[in-house]
Amino acid sequence: MSVTLVDRFRGSILGLAIGDALGHPTEFVGSVAAIKQRFGNEGVTGFLRSGQHPPGTFTDDTQMTIAVARALMRAGHQDVDALMAVMGQEFMAWAKSPQNNRAPGGTCLTGCRNLADGLPWREAGVTGSKGCGAAMRAAPLGLLFYDDDVKLTFLSAAQSAPTHLHPTGVLSSVAAAAPVAWVMRGNSLDGIVEFTRACVERADRAMLLSVGCTAELVDKVGNREMLRALDRLGAALDQDAEDVCELLGGAWVGEEAVACALWCVLKAKGDFRESVLRGTNSSGDSDSIACIAGSIAGALGGVAAIPADWVRDVEKSAVLDALAVALHTVRATGKDIADPDPSLDVFNAHALMPVPAAVKPEPPPPPVKGIDAVKPEPKQVPVQYSLFDPPGGPGKKQ
Repeated sequence: MSVTLVDRFRGSILGLAIGDALGHPTEFVGSVAAIKQRFGNEGVTGFLRSGQHPPGTFTDDTQMTIAVARALMRAGHQDVDALMAVMGQEFMAWAKSPQNNRAPGGTCLTGCRNLADGLPWREAGVTGSKGCGAAMRAAPLGLLFYDDDVKLTFLSAAQSAPTHLHPTGVLSSVAAAAPVAWVMRGNSLDGIVEFTRACVERADRAMLLSVGCTAELVDKVGNREMLRALDRLGAALDQDAEDVCELLGGAWVGEEAVACALWCVLKAKGDFRESVLRGTNSSGDSDSIACIAGSIAGALGGVAAIPADWVRDVEKSAVLDALAVALHTVRATGKDIADPDPSLDVFNAHALMPVPAAVKPEPPPPPVKGIDAVKPEPKQVPVQYSLFDPPGGPGKKQ
């Protein structure tokens, strides 16, 4: 049965949230043996409570993906600076939200604080961070720009910059969006690693500098770490393991997170359930591995390939589904949705949109003798932005 484009959008957005929620309870459990000891011999096989959060609760991975998807919905067809201004609003709204209580990454919070302090998006990110916080939220770029390799690569790189400015962190965002784009085209998994590699190579020195990476790190590191991770992935596909992190690293950094997620999907032959549970039952950053894997496997098979009870029971299921459909509408019509349905404004980003300042009205001019008084032209009101100091503190990821 063929999968429609809108169902691939839905499958990817719901799939990443489901993978994230499945991996939430195991994120800080340091070995597969410990996971089995805590959750049973089969490990985690469904939604479970994680601390104070009920079963099906996703983490900051999905929360920030929502922010990216909303920015693309609002401004995905505008120029990069206009898009990133809107994305900055969405990131700051997330950082300020009371829902931001799920061990968010310290680098992401620092970037949001820098945006709130007025730093440009190319300067807000942490120069030395290559944590997986940019890769975990990159899937919507692979959805909206699935058939445009140039926009896919450049805008996936740009969306990393407000938080992660290490070249490998930037390129891990490209490498996370690329597999989603590949399967969105109706392709099988054959060739997915090669396509991902080609997208990473397309992000050359000039592109990395244009999104804010320093010349020193671009020349020192460039794309080499991300490409080596993809090389290790290729070699590891001939191996099987109970814990992907034993083969490809703990996934706390971006290049490892993408490699681990791709391994899980490829070893599962694209089966959604197996893909996300392989990531869930791992010793590293399990929610991020399963989140990225879910975005790929969900786009491959569409929403029908995901267990129906998981779709039903994941947090904010209806909102995620509606957001995916809205993003598909933007893609299908070629028109942004500047004022989305309020039900999709999960973190109250509307409060950070431009608002008119209060201005005392000027008195009308005196009537001219013999002529009716003319109504004065309305005064042009300057635009103001509401900024805030987002919460700080240590987070789970860099």
